[in-house]
Amino acid sequence: MSESLAPPLPLAGPEIAEARELDGRERRRSGNRTRARDRMMDRASRDYPESEALRGVRGVENLVLFIDDDLRETGMALGHVEAYLVEILRMLESPRIKREDVHALASDTRVLDHVDMLVENLETLRRRLTKLATSLR
Repeated sequence: MSESLAPPLPLAGPEIAEARELDGRERRRSGNRTRARDRMMDRASRDYPESEALRGVRGVENLVLFIDDDLRETGMALGHVEAYLVEILRMLESPRIKREDVHALASDTRVLDHVDMLVENLETLRRRLTKLATSLR
C-alpha cells in the first residue's frame, strides 16, 4: 500500500476526534453512543441488548459474532474512504491549492485498497445475513 504524498492538512473540530477514532489512538468512552460507527465498534467490547428474535434461534451465536466483525470491518473501510474524501474537501476549501497537492491526492491509491476492502466486507456481510435469514422462522 502506498503512502499519501499529500501534505497533512490540519483537521479541526469533530474531524479530529473522527480521525483519531479511525486509527484507534483515542476513543470516547463516556455517555450513550448514538453514532452507528461507535455502536458497531462497541459490540466487540461491551454488552449490548440481545435481540429477542435471535435469542430463540439455536446455533447462530457464532454467526452473529462474524456479522458483528463484518460490520466493524466494513465501517472502518468506509471511514477510511470518508477520510480521503474529507482530505479532498479540505484541499478544495483551502485558500491556496497547489498542483502538487492535487496530484498527491489523485495518485494516492490507498483509497482504492479501502474500497476493495469495503466491497469484500459487504459481500461477506450479505452472505452471512442470508445464512442468518435461513435460520430464522
